[in-house]
Amino acid sequence: MRGFLLISFLIILSFRLIAQDISLLNLHGQLPSTYLNPGLKVDKKFNLSLAGVNVLLGTDGPSINQITSKNIEGKRFIDISKLDQNLEPYQNIFFNNDIHTIDVSLKIGSAMIMAGHAFRSTSNVRYPRGLVNIAAQGNAAFIGQTIEIAPYIDVNAYNEIYLGLQKSFGNLTIGAKGKLLYGVANIQTDKANIGFTTDDEIYQLSLQTDYEIRSSALLRYNSLDSITVDYSGFSFDNMFYNNQGFAFDLGASYAVSEKFTISASMLDIGKINWDFFPRKYTSKGNFSFDGVDILDLLVDSTSISIQDTLTDLLKVTEQIENYSTTLSGTYTLGANYLWGEKWRFSALLLHQKTNNASRNHLSVSAVRKISIFDLGVQYSITKNNYAGLGIFGKVKLGPISAFASTDNIIGAFKPFDARSASVRIGATFQI
Repeated sequence: MRGFLLISFLIILSFRLIAQDISLLNLHGQLPSTYLNPGLKVDKKFNLSLAGVNVLLGTDGPSINQITSKNIEGKRFIDISKLDQNLEPYQNIFFNNDIHTIDVSLKIGSAMIMAGHAFRSTSNVRYPRGLVNIAAQGNAAFIGQTIEIAPYIDVNAYNEIYLGLQKSFGNLTIGAKGKLLYGVANIQTDKANIGFTTDDEIYQLSLQTDYEIRSSALLRYNSLDSITVDYSGFSFDNMFYNNQGFAFDLGASYAVSEKFTISASMLDIGKINWDFFPRKYTSKGNFSFDGVDILDLLVDSTSISIQDTLTDLLKVTEQIENYSTTLSGTYTLGANYLWGEKWRFSALLLHQKTNNASRNHLSVSAVRKISIFDLGVQYSITKNNYAGLGIFGKVKLGPISAFASTDNIIGAFKPFDARSASVRIGATFQI
């Protein structure tokens, strides 16, 4: 149990605090805007985008300061007095990382052909209140109760190679991309039920489990105190042979007037079939043993042998079995208004559906053109997070542009109070 609780909680913390953003709307007429909507009209005949990177971390649960305090030695600990007011039954932690190595587009006649490559990874950890409570208080505070402690852990990393087409019909522009996918690593939680009970008479601990998790090239389970998670980040593993899949993007934009444009898109509609060492780990049943205080296991592993208590108790079976996962589909509505020659105002409503959670995101921005610079501010709202004040900047030197943005500039100065943080950078070439 010590291994399970600590490993589960450390996995949560390791992601620290999803995944397009409104800064792409501010790249009006440039190729990276098609990451958000393939129907956003691209200017010029030839476009090249290099080294576009987007990293986002966020949570719809409490910030670090909302569930922790510091002792007199300055060390941080989970503060029991803060848990009830800041924890819901379940919280989600998101992590997204998109690396667009190269994107190109070429206008042929009235159509724009697009192609490119990206390495993308998405992660979501959905953890219950009970997991944090047990880690903070031990089981003695929950005698006679059954506490749910099972986290959902979903990680997806893959390469995509796409070919797209964009075409205008008067004021209407429609775009589509077809994507070949090659999975690098995956964890998918199919079932997550682990009830933890402390008997109110004999202090016996029991687990009622119905837990099922699948993995390809990422998770390796040997025992509760021997779990390996090997995530190497950017990789071309399995390109063109294993873990193949397909997805598509569809989008459209409509110029209501010369100043005002509206748009809508559906992105990453597809799946990956995992066939490279696809493992399924299952635990189902009722397990019990004579009672001890779980804090003893968490704090003192020398006087109490975990090997003799819980490590051998919870039975987990392993199978080699192919499986498939759907991508985190994203749906957007956008609007863009040009005021005069210097100001551009944008709004974006985004909905993203992951395996075990969903996320809604509302953003607005204002950008002013000053000589060769575009400088702006953007504000975002998500569940339980109303402090997403970010900045956007772009510089244009002839055919070359470079841009950068973040969704929470305040969080850079107060990271333990922040619920999100993101950075997007990139460069484009247009002729």
